[in-house]
Amino acid sequence: MDLRLPSIPLRQTVELVSIDLPADQAEPLLERGVLPGCRICPVRSSPSGHAIVSVDGSLLALRRETAACLCVRLLTSLQEVG
Repeated sequence: MDLRLPSIPLRQTVELVSIDLPADQAEPLLERGVLPGCRICPVRSSPSGHAIVSVDGSLLALRRETAACLCVRLLTSLQEVG
């Protein structure tokens, strides 16, 4: 199943699988810790509808277009704890 970040409900923690962007566009995300394997949790939407997410504990604003390029997977209960 190919889940994208915008399809995840608020407060649902997921794991980043891949970033579907060219390397030059993905680089700013990588520099901010948005790496495959990191945990991402949508916290809220900005007034303009962009995503505010928690990435391994740090808040980050993402454009809708960028969020749509983040492939994620749901975590099982054991993965969320560990």
